[in-house]
Amino acid sequence: SEKLKRDENGLLANPPIDYVFNEDGSVNWRKMVKTDYLVANKQRTQQTDVSQLEDRDLLILLGGIKELAQIRGFTNVSYTVHRASQDYFSTSCTIDWIPNYETDNKAVCFSALADAHQDNTYSFASNFLAATAENRAFVRCVRNFLKIND
Repeated sequence: SEKLKRDENGLLANPPIDYVFNEDGSVNWRKMVKTDYLVANKQRTQQTDVSQLEDRDLLILLGGIKELAQIRGFTNVSYTVHRASQDYFSTSCTIDWIPNYETDNKAVCFSALADAHQDNTYSFASNFLAATAENRAFVRCVRNFLKIND
C-alpha cells in the first residue's frame, strides 16, 4: 500500500481528502465526519434522518472519531489508569498530534480524562468499565483537541 503523504500545511495530500474549512481558514473537523458515522441522539430527538438534524442532536460513532484522528495525524496514543476497581474505572488518554498549520507547524500533546461506573454506563457497557473509560477518554481527547462540540 502507498504511504500517506501530507502537504506543507500538514494536510493529507495522498490519498486526497476533501477538507471542509471554517471562515477563519481552520478545518471544520465536525463536518469532516462521514454520515455513516453519525447517528441521532435518541435522548434529544425522535428524528432519525441525520441529514435533517442539527449538530447538537447528533452523536459521532467511535469509528468516525478514529477516522478523524487518522486524517488529522498523530504519532502516539497512550493511556494512564488513575483508578481501577470492580465498580469504577478512570483513565486519561494522551495523543501526540503531528504538526500542521493549525498548530503553527508544532507538534502538540493533548490529554483528556474519562471515567466509567455503574451509574454512567448502561446495558453491556457496565460489564466493560475499563474499555468504556478508555473509549470515552480517547473520544474526549480527539473531540476537544479538534474543537468538536457536544
